Formats: sequence, C-alpha cells, structure tokens
Amino acid sequence: MSSTNPTRLTETMGSCEANCPQAILDLLTPTENEHALDWRRRCVESLERRSRKVADGDRIRLEEPVTFADGYVGQEFIVEKRGRRLVLRTPESHGRYWISRLMERQWQIVPTTKVHKTIFA
Repeated sequence: MSSTNPTRLTETMGSCEANCPQAILDLLTPTENEHALDWRRRCVESLERRSRKVADGDRIRLEEPVTFADGYVGQEFIVEKRGRRLVLRTPESHGRYWISRLMERQWQIVPTTKVHKTIFA
C-alpha cells in the first residue's frame, strides 16, 4: 500500500520488478496463481544471479557484447578484484572497464587452465 495510492497491490497482479529479497519470499504462502508463480520464479533467478561468486583472475563471458564510451566492444573479460570492487580487464589490450550491475547480467565463467607455481625443496 502506498501513501499516495491506497490501492493494495499483490503479486497476482503481474508484477514487473523481480527483485524481492529472499526474506520476503520465505514469508509468502503457497499459491497456484500463474502470475504469482512466474514472479516468484523470476525473483529466485535474480537472487541466484546476484549471489554468484567470481574470483580474482577468473575469465567471464557476457551473453551479449557491451559497447563502452571509448568505443571498445567486448564480451570476454578477466576479473580483477580491488577490495569489494570488480574491475574487468580485456584479454587483448589490458584496458580496464567497469560494468554497472554486473552480477545481475547474464554471464558465465570461461574455463581456463591455471598454471600453479612449482616449488622444489
């Protein structure tokens, strides 16, 4: 309910936004309403995307290429962690970029072979 619009909104009205916190989803009662079930599914998918873990040095591939202000168009990047911030480095030119709401976007980790340091005694 809103202070400017006293109409009660429910999930059965076909909500567009799907960013409900898990704590609220846990409070909802079972339903068979098609709109409500779709909205709950989209909320869970959104929560799963945002909770993905990415490590320093991981290579990620975006579902669609992104065009940046300097004209660079990229789809694959190497992750650099700087504290809590993620910076993306291009594999070719070592340019560094930042993509807003990266964790909400569709991307996947590209499997790479990592060479570990060998220590001889």
